[in-house]
Amino acid sequence: MNILTLSFEMAAAVRQFLEKTRRFYYVVMLFGCRCSKCNGPLSMVAEGRCRCDACGYEFDPTVAFTRCSNCGGVPVLRVRRYQCRQCGGDIRSPFLFDGIVYDARYFRRKMAESRQRKAELKRRVQEMLADCRSGPLALGATDLASVPGLVAALDGLTADLEQMVQGQSRDGFDLDRYQEHVTSCLEAGSARLRHMPPLIENRRLDLIWRFTAVIFLEQAGLVHTRQQGLTIWVMKIDDGEGQAVSGEAQGADGFERPQGRAKAG
Repeated sequence: MNILTLSFEMAAAVRQFLEKTRRFYYVVMLFGCRCSKCNGPLSMVAEGRCRCDACGYEFDPTVAFTRCSNCGGVPVLRVRRYQCRQCGGDIRSPFLFDGIVYDARYFRRKMAESRQRKAELKRRVQEMLADCRSGPLALGATDLASVPGLVAALDGLTADLEQMVQGQSRDGFDLDRYQEHVTSCLEAGSARLRHMPPLIENRRLDLIWRFTAVIFLEQAGLVHTRQQGLTIWVMKIDDGEGQAVSGEAQGADGFERPQGRAKAG
């Protein structure tokens, strides 16, 4: 026996039974009650609401068909219960199975009042914060000489800046430098691109620049490349064709361009 499955099935059966009981209860309570407009039959559509099956008119059956047992007064909905309009006594509605009826107008009014209070509180807080703000801060001209040693300290921070910038610029891509490096690695005739020694500490950037240099050198007819799986082989061309990539062919992007193959004499 699967007790868990049986428990869910039992709960579903109880809900179905309650729904059928609710419908039967409302049928019994509305039996003999007719629509005040067209005398049509009625059916419950929600807690505290019934609808005429003929004309579609909706109304509260408790207000229409129930009277106060003490004075015979008409019930009126007060928040979540019915009270007599004349004596103020509570009236138990026979048209509620197990639910709670709500006064929609009352709750709409309360929600509107709550939103209004929140908006008023927000406005007052904004006004309070605005009053707490300080005035604009007026600053005079900066006098570096007013602080002893400040000028010398600032000069010391920027003294070697030009040398540092020049040193960093040397680490940029230099096609001539990488051409010589790739050529020196091909003394045995061929070499793997990834196995060539790096020229800079950033190995990933160095591999990208090596690959770029090899592409330019192949276009100039100086080397030949072949891919075998994930390995790129670079092979030296010894037939005399091709020419070195000239450093004078500087493009607008800072990279040298190949001049093409040299014609055999």
